[in-house]
Amino acid sequence: MDVLKVTTEELRGAEAKDLRTAEEDVRKQLAELKMDIYSAAGNSVGTIRKLRKTLARIKTVQTEKARATNG
Repeated sequence: MDVLKVTTEELRGAEAKDLRTAEEDVRKQLAELKMDIYSAAGNSVGTIRKLRKTLARIKTVQTEKARATNG
């Protein structure tokens, strides 16, 4: 799954384990890009914004699924 091009519908169809894996991948990519900005010219600022939005989508779907199972 390409995390930059993932849609909310694809995330809703994924299992909880897959969502956790995707979240970890996005967090790792964000950390790497943030370090690249400090060491080089900030040419990946747009990618950071996309990753942050993807992370927010993943967290939203995780919350939706948690509320659906608990309540």
